[in-house]
Amino acid sequence: MTVGWDNPRTAELYERFNARHARYREANAALVAHAALDGDLEVLDIGAGTGHTTESALGVLGDDARVVCFEPAHAMLAAGRARVRDARVTWTGELRRGSSFDRVLCGAAVWQLGPLGDAVTRLAALVGNGGALCFTIPALYLGEGDEPGAGSDPFLHELLARVATGRVPEASPQDPLPSAAGVDALLATAGLEPDRWTFRRRVTQAELRDWLAIPVLTDRLLGDLTPDERISVLDRAYAGVDRASWRWERWYGWTAWRP
Repeated sequence: MTVGWDNPRTAELYERFNARHARYREANAALVAHAALDGDLEVLDIGAGTGHTTESALGVLGDDARVVCFEPAHAMLAAGRARVRDARVTWTGELRRGSSFDRVLCGAAVWQLGPLGDAVTRLAALVGNGGALCFTIPALYLGEGDEPGAGSDPFLHELLARVATGRVPEASPQDPLPSAAGVDALLATAGLEPDRWTFRRRVTQAELRDWLAIPVLTDRLLGDLTPDERISVLDRAYAGVDRASWRWERWYGWTAWRP
C-alpha cells in the first residue's frame, strides 16, 4: 500500500522524527544562516512540509515580514498550519501566477519537485530582483559518498540491508541528480548567481531507523505493509545492529542571487 506524503500517518511520523532527531533542524538552521533573511522580506517556502523551515526563518525575519508556505500534500499542510501559528505566515496548496519574492526557500525538498533543471527554472522565476533562491540537498543524493563514522557499521549499511533481505524494491527508473557543479550550472542558466556552501553532521542508527519509519521513504521497498507493520520491521532490524555505530552526513546548500 503506497502511503506517500499526503497521508496523516506520514505527517505524524515525520513529526515524531523531528521531535526525536535534529536532522532537519540542523539543515534548516544552516539554510537560514546563509539566506540573509534579516528584515521585512517577502518569503516563499516551497515544499513547506509541516513548517520547520519556516519556523526557523521566523526567528530572524522582521515583524512585518510575510511568509507564504506552499505545500501540495494536504495532510502535511494541515499539520503545518496547526503547528506554525504566526500572523506573518500564510499556508496554501496553490501558487498565484506572477508571484515574486525576496527569498524562495526549499529545505530538503527541491529534488522532489520534478527534474531538477525544470524545478530550478520554475523556482528562479519566482525570485525578484536582488532576491535569492536558497535550498539544501544531501551530498549523497548528488553522487558523493558520505565519510565513515565509527563503530562496527561506520557507513550504517546494516539496518537497511536487514530490512531489505528477501525483498525486491518496486523502483521505477529515475534520472540521477547532477553533481554539485552541475547544480551551479543549472542556477547560472536560470539567470542566478550561485553561492554554494556545505555542512556535515552525524547520523546514528536510531536516527536512520526513525527516518525510514516515515512511510513515503519505504513505499517502494515495503509497499505491501502498513506504516505500523513497517515500524515493526524496522524495530526488528534495529535490534540486530550495532547501536553505537554512526556515520557522517554531508549537505550542500545554495544561495543563488538574482542580480
